[in-house]
Amino acid sequence: MSMKHAWIVFLVALVVALPVRLYQLLVLMEEDTGFLNGGAMSTTLLVIVLLVALAAIVVICMGSKRMPVGYTPLRSIPTAVLAGLTGALLLFESIGNIFTYSALLSQVPANGESTTPAGVIGLAMAIVGILAALAIFLAAYGFATGSNPMGMHPLIALLPAVWGCICLVLLFISYTAVVNVSENVYDMFSVVLLLLFLFAQAKLFAGVDSVKSGRMMVATGLPAALMALLTSVPTLLMAAMGRTVPGLFPAGLHLVNLSMACYILSFLFAARQLPNNVQGMVRTVKGQN
Repeated sequence: MSMKHAWIVFLVALVVALPVRLYQLLVLMEEDTGFLNGGAMSTTLLVIVLLVALAAIVVICMGSKRMPVGYTPLRSIPTAVLAGLTGALLLFESIGNIFTYSALLSQVPANGESTTPAGVIGLAMAIVGILAALAIFLAAYGFATGSNPMGMHPLIALLPAVWGCICLVLLFISYTAVVNVSENVYDMFSVVLLLLFLFAQAKLFAGVDSVKSGRMMVATGLPAALMALLTSVPTLLMAAMGRTVPGLFPAGLHLVNLSMACYILSFLFAARQLPNNVQGMVRTVKGQN
């Protein structure tokens, strides 16, 4: 088994799950409540497909002998463009959130409930989001020039993962304050998988435990892209149609997730050029020297 088989599982899961998600949101969802009306069968099918796909991808990645074992400078213009787009969207979203959460902190709620925890964490997420966007710009520069600036600055490489961690905390605080709908659960899992991918990618850039990092990057990257596409595409389509958007996840972050999913897929596709065994890694490093 190799990365090719993991890609096949990803594509099959996407072809099956995306139409189901579109059917749920466009046909079955009650816009006033956000709940599905009679969607038990479609939800069961969706959950089974996602669980089987996730398990299959993890098994393939952990059992394959042809996974990236280290990072060498990788030149990929499509990946550079998508990384730059992701960084730009994250930057604009974070700047807007600074004003949003600053205004939230200055408000006095009529019901007397404190908005401080969500406001402070949201403001922290916005600030770290700006730094994470700059880190993604740096990665885009590396993909465009065939260099590895993230490897020379490993702490900077961690910034996107730190942003994802703060985003996850904010989502948890927000979701526990309302009645859960399936959208919130899907959004939560998509952020968890994106966080795991960004952390594994940062470790691979820095050369930390490269063999395990390469496997973990693929094992979490494809599911992260799958979940991001399944949550962002239907939601953004509903927003474009002027319909009520389900869940509490902001539309701006759905746009970031959509771009990040495309960036992840492009990066993983380009990562086929990376050494997939120790001997290949040694030969590549010697060739660069």
